[in-house]
Amino acid sequence: MAFLLLLLFAFQSPNIAIEQNQYINFFKVSKFSSKPIQKYKWANPPKIRVCETAEVPLSRVRRAVDYWERIGYEFGEIYLDRFSFCMNAKDNEIAIVLPSQGLGDDKMAATRVYTSKLTGEIIKAKIFIYPRSARKERVLEHELGHALGWQHYNHRNHMMHPNWWRGGYDSYGLRK
Repeated sequence: MAFLLLLLFAFQSPNIAIEQNQYINFFKVSKFSSKPIQKYKWANPPKIRVCETAEVPLSRVRRAVDYWERIGYEFGEIYLDRFSFCMNAKDNEIAIVLPSQGLGDDKMAATRVYTSKLTGEIIKAKIFIYPRSARKERVLEHELGHALGWQHYNHRNHMMHPNWWRGGYDSYGLRK
């Protein structure tokens, strides 16, 4: 009987792709692509939840969202979560959190995207960012691009350029 209950529970768990290797491959640079690649998409406009412990001001998040809205993307509510245990993103949400461990010396932020194995759509996303990086121009905008499913695009001054110093506000190919 316990085996049947365990088997029943296993089939009720969500079909979410979360393999670490998938994320490593997801953020490879599109060196030979003539335009940026959006690997995944949201079915509905995602909400954005900012964990208070990340120390990212809502005004900064709204500025980053404005960039994407100007080129046709939609978002749900943007709100601050004051609970100290708000690390996990919920369905149809982008969570902005403080990294629980180091990102590496050369990283300002990182984004993890969770997709449905059934539909290929984005279910939720988490942006790991330090407060000092969130204050830098374009970093949060770039990470929101990843949360929207965009890969790196190796063209100077482009929003999705993998190198912050060579990036910019160019939105070529990103317009919805």
